[in-house]
Amino acid sequence: MDPVDSVRSGPWRVDCLVDGGMTFGTDVFANVAPTRQAELLGAAGLSAAVTEFNAYLMRHDDGRIWLVDTGCGSICGPEGGQLPDRLTSAGIAPGDISRVILTHLHADHCGGLLGPGAALFSDAEILLHPDEVAHWRDTEAPGAQVLKTCADRLRLVGSDTDLGADVLVWALPGHTPGHFGLRIGDDLVLASDIVHSEALQLPDPANATQFDVDPAQALASRRAALAEIAERNLVWSGSHLIGAKFARLCRAGDGFAKLEI
Repeated sequence: MDPVDSVRSGPWRVDCLVDGGMTFGTDVFANVAPTRQAELLGAAGLSAAVTEFNAYLMRHDDGRIWLVDTGCGSICGPEGGQLPDRLTSAGIAPGDISRVILTHLHADHCGGLLGPGAALFSDAEILLHPDEVAHWRDTEAPGAQVLKTCADRLRLVGSDTDLGADVLVWALPGHTPGHFGLRIGDDLVLASDIVHSEALQLPDPANATQFDVDPAQALASRRAALAEIAERNLVWSGSHLIGAKFARLCRAGDGFAKLEI
């Protein structure tokens, strides 16, 4: 297993656990011409839009253990499903996790609660935004299956909810209606899916994926989140960052640049 990137904020140690990864085709960023994609990717030393599926292990000094997102499970085939092994390598048994926080219900975030992994986190409370429930409940998507499978353990949390232990919900709607990140301590934020390709979207936040449910709202959330991270000099991570998993941001022209910490 590759080394795990970790950071501390207040009483929390947060580890980024990579569940897998894939390469996006140019069609995923349909509002960006392929030639422009190639230009931006080349500037970052890439030949394609590589992404990874990041989950987060949160360990408090008092011993409590939370998990942010569960990876793909078996849904993405060999491109995902590594989270259980990552937890084992970290010395964590699934039963040690008291709370699973789902930033939203796309398959690469909730798939670990389905299929062979359905029983892995059976003792954990599942936190989710009510707008996600309303959006996915009557669909055939994996998120709807999670709602049924975990119905007796769901706790709905609204925008800016205080989750205790110096952790707050950070509402970032648009990618999905109930998409959110977390504020942890004074200077760490987990920004979930505001960025899917840092090479394409940090230089120009208007570059968007086809996965956004409300593209205009997603863009507004992305711009506001990136601006806050840069202006407040926060440490951040996103669910699709590659390379350094925790970083800072600075303004760069009309966009932003990633700074190592």
